[in-house]
Amino acid sequence: MRLHRAYLYLFTVTLLFPGCASLFMKGEPPEVLVTNVTPLDATMFEQRLRVDLRIRNPNEFDYHLIGIDFTLSLNGKRLTRGLGSKELTIPRLGDAVMTIDTSTSTLDIVRQLLQLSQKQELTYDIKGVLHSTDGRLPFDNVGTLVEPGMFSGSPAGSHTTPQ
Repeated sequence: MRLHRAYLYLFTVTLLFPGCASLFMKGEPPEVLVTNVTPLDATMFEQRLRVDLRIRNPNEFDYHLIGIDFTLSLNGKRLTRGLGSKELTIPRLGDAVMTIDTSTSTLDIVRQLLQLSQKQELTYDIKGVLHSTDGRLPFDNVGTLVEPGMFSGSPAGSHTTPQ
C-alpha cells in the first residue's frame, strides 16, 4: 500500500512540476513579432539569416530578458531555429527589438522561394521561449510578412476596371 501511495505521489508531482514555473510568473507573457528576415552570407549547404524580433511588454513592470530560443516557420514549413543569450530589458507597456543571427539549409531557402512564387503570400509562425530573470516565458505568434499582391505590382483585393 505504501508503494502504491509513493507512486501516486510521484506521478502527481511529475504532472504539476511543469506548471509550477507559470504559477510564479506575474502578468501576461510578452508578444513576439517578426519584423524582418535578412539574408547574410551563404555557402552551398548553409544560409545565415538575421531575424529581427519586436518584443512587446503589455505589463506594468519591466521584463529583463536573458535569452531566447525560437523556431520560425514560413508558410507552414520550418525555416530556422534561433538561439540567443542577449540581455534586453523591455520597458513596461513598451517594446524593444532583439536581433538574432541564425542559420538554415540553403535547400530550405530555395524551397521557400519556390513556394512563395506560387502562393504570393509569406506568413510566419514563431514559437519559442523567452528566458527572463523570473523564469521561462513561452510564446507563439502568427503573422504575415508579405501580403498577397505585393509581388505582382497591384494591391491585393483591388478591383479596377480597364479603360
